[in-house]
This record gives sequence, structure tokens and C-alpha cells, in this order.
Amino acid sequence: MISFTKAPGHSAILDFDRCRRWLNDTYGWSQDVEMQGPMQQARIKQFDEHPDIQINEHWAYNIKYDDYRIYVATEQILTMFQLRWA
Repeated sequence: MISFTKAPGHSAILDFDRCRRWLNDTYGWSQDVEMQGPMQQARIKQFDEHPDIQINEHWAYNIKYDDYRIYVATEQILTMFQLRWA
């Protein structure tokens, strides 16, 4: 998990958005982590109706109460993130 918290004189949401856009470009578009579970269940039940629905298994994000988080699936993705956003 990568957490973006507000620091004095600094907006966490801008850093979060910048990093999320990089992850979109690098690993593909992803859903909010709270949506992925229900989407997976719906996809299993209705696959024939919605074969184009894809859930990103590399990363997800969560926005709740001014706490911005990015979840990555592997150490390799985390390392690439850290190299890009040292």
C-alpha cells in the first residue's frame, strides 16, 4: 500500500492523482479497490453478457475521507513505482 497524506502546505491529492495517472499509463486503467470484489462476482455470474469487463490485477486505488491509497500487487510494481517517484 502506498499512502498519500496531507502535509502542511502540501496537497496529497495532486501527488495521488499524478501517481495514479502514471499507473494507468504503465499498468492499465484500474478500479477502486472496493469495486473490484463486487465487479469480480458480477463478472463470474454474467461473463457471457459482459466478456469485455476486465479487472486490473496489478494495482487498485482507494479514496476515502481525505486518505488516498494505492495498492500494488507485487514487489516488482512497488519497486518500479519507487524508482519513478523516489
